[in-house]
Amino acid sequence: MHAIPGILVPLLLCECALALSLRSSPQAELNRPSDSELIGRQSMPSSGRAGEAQDRFRLPDVPEQDGPKMTSTEFYPLLPPAIPLAVKSPYLNAWLPTGNDRQDAGHLAGHWPRFWPISYPHTERGYRLGWSGMIRIDSNQTYVFLGDPGSTPGLKRSKMAAQTRFEYTASRSIFSFKAGGVHFNVTFVSPITPEDLISTSLPLSDLVVEIDSKSLKHHHVEVYTDITGEWATADSNAPITWDFVHHSAAGIHLVRRRDELLFEEINEQAEWGSAVYATEMSHSTRAGSGPARKLRKEFAEQGRLSGALDAQYRAVNDDQPVFGFSAMMSPQKPSVTFTIGHMRTPYVNYVTSGGQVNLDGYWMTQFPTFTDAVAGWIKNGSAIHAAATSFDRKLRRDAIRVSGKNYAAVVELSARQAFATFEITSGGKGEGDTVAFLKEISSNGDMSAAYHHYMFLQTVDVIFPLYPILAYAQPKLIKLLLEPLLRYATSGLYPNQWPCHDLGTYPNARGYNDGNDEAMPVEEAGNLLWMVLAYVQLSHDVEFVEEYYHILTQWTAFLIQDGLIPAEQLSTDDFAGTLSNQTNLAVKAIVGIGAMGGLAAKTGRWVESIHYGATAKAYAAEWYDLALTPKPIDLPHAKLAYQDENSHGLLYNLFGDRALNLGIFDRQLYEWQSKFYTTLLQPFGVPLDSRHLWTKSDWEMFASASSTSRDSRDMFVDSIVKYLKAGKVDAAFPDLYETTDGNFPGRGLDWPIEGHFSLLALDVANKANGVKRDPFRGNDLD
Repeated sequence: MHAIPGILVPLLLCECALALSLRSSPQAELNRPSDSELIGRQSMPSSGRAGEAQDRFRLPDVPEQDGPKMTSTEFYPLLPPAIPLAVKSPYLNAWLPTGNDRQDAGHLAGHWPRFWPISYPHTERGYRLGWSGMIRIDSNQTYVFLGDPGSTPGLKRSKMAAQTRFEYTASRSIFSFKAGGVHFNVTFVSPITPEDLISTSLPLSDLVVEIDSKSLKHHHVEVYTDITGEWATADSNAPITWDFVHHSAAGIHLVRRRDELLFEEINEQAEWGSAVYATEMSHSTRAGSGPARKLRKEFAEQGRLSGALDAQYRAVNDDQPVFGFSAMMSPQKPSVTFTIGHMRTPYVNYVTSGGQVNLDGYWMTQFPTFTDAVAGWIKNGSAIHAAATSFDRKLRRDAIRVSGKNYAAVVELSARQAFATFEITSGGKGEGDTVAFLKEISSNGDMSAAYHHYMFLQTVDVIFPLYPILAYAQPKLIKLLLEPLLRYATSGLYPNQWPCHDLGTYPNARGYNDGNDEAMPVEEAGNLLWMVLAYVQLSHDVEFVEEYYHILTQWTAFLIQDGLIPAEQLSTDDFAGTLSNQTNLAVKAIVGIGAMGGLAAKTGRWVESIHYGATAKAYAAEWYDLALTPKPIDLPHAKLAYQDENSHGLLYNLFGDRALNLGIFDRQLYEWQSKFYTTLLQPFGVPLDSRHLWTKSDWEMFASASSTSRDSRDMFVDSIVKYLKAGKVDAAFPDLYETTDGNFPGRGLDWPIEGHFSLLALDVANKANGVKRDPFRGNDLD
């Protein structure tokens, strides 16, 4: 049985008290950092005097509000453009938008969570996900802390609980409130547990509400939360069905479309499977379902649900059905945890030489049913949350060590977003049948109706910027993501001499047996060779290299033939269009050839290793003559394309030479680029290249990790933090934005922000490769 003791565990992270909410002790430690520790802290204008915290719940007094008005709120380490709430998979992806300079930005009460696209493109319901939360104090006053249940027709609008503080860690978003003299925390936990692939694969997140035990000595407190059918389908007119089941100690609502659409999406949401909402049942907990107007009113007036369950199945927007719980709080049980998720089976269908096969979520190797999985999650919640806390602590400590608190703020915000882009699957044939699939979230052009929009599956150049966080957190996941691509490449189904760009559109991995995928031949060949060596250096998995050695040599031969002087083609920055003789793309080809030399050495093929290494070095020597601006010049640098003397661009693929410890390019090149970047700095970063003033934050961080000076490295990090604090985009952390004003450039909202972990990936790569001294600065590495 899963119990939630009321013990409070203080968690001190590095130089500041970072609030982390454990499942076993969900009350957050909210000791307030000193002013010098508050990197990027933002406060809303205060209507009252903010006093010092007396304890972890005694935060600045602000008045409760009748509506979503401004109150004094601290945001630590900063206020993101959107706050992750339940972010665990491509289809469990709920956010609180905060951007576009709203007065009440960052306030949980009064706003509905949104599915990840948020507003690109516009939909009738605006990607809303109905999720409401209310708290009743002393049987006479109800306050809202989550969503906007007051907008429910026929329901009297309740007061808003006063939000006093917000902070985030890698796994958690923590909101602190005061209402009716009661202090409480609301924590959204999407646990990052890279050492536990079962938990990682489970598309479940938690909402923890914990009341200050001192408040409970003087006040009677009840809590209510519910979800709508919007979590089960994007079609508000679709009929839905639902069930409520008891499984072990858990009470579980399951909500699904009446007519499921297997392997189909509407507005990026899965149209098969079930939304789940659950909690541990006890004498103080009640479950219920029914019209929103009825269930929410029942709690507001009575403080608890009657336990009635609606049996009239209907459409999402037909007398809107909701599925909720009420809980009575006490000093003996000051917290309650609600589990939310979206579960489906099968996950994807995958192309093989024998035809399409369906693959299930990896969690099904341990839990045969949805309810088994949810009950197991609740039972093991303390261990899952403890593992997430361990990861949160380690990430913050490591990020501060390698680059400082601003860098920690960036990678902590990026972590959940990164892990929610892929899903681990199994075909049921054992460990060797375990692979992972990535959804290219919100990409491939403007998402308006004027463009045909696809969400690619297993896009190589989107897995590529994901690899740094996996290298840092769990290298095995790199292998799991590469396996479907490599298996397809060796199946004989794909006819080209270079790798395919992707395997289809999510969740249908049908491949391109006609070879007619989006062509990025040099890009994807270089990416795959780079990532395979990165994985093997960290894992020493030589058998993996042996299994795919033939196809790797085929791609290397292609790079030797076509990589030094790339024909007109796309790179990963496909939004910028095709270009011939791309200097940065040539660097990737050279790194790929050098990586093959490393792979040959790993398998004991020394003659081949020497050949590939010498070829990479020879190509680098030719590259210098083709790619660099002619001398004399004050600041030599690489051109964007060999033929354009007045061009420039981020030479972010140099990161491969450094991270893989290949030693192909001279130190002088790194120094020139580092100095040149500082002359290009705009208010929100360094432009991607001379064609436009936009930038990509993942490639900025690759350039940062390739810098030879601390000033250049920190310049990139600090500009990203400045962009985040500007709040120009009302969406999850985008990778593409204008460096001049921080605005969105008007194309698809990309998510490949995992490259932010490049500094940490370099740190673990240096350790794995025995690099003990910084090759550029000469000092000992930590």
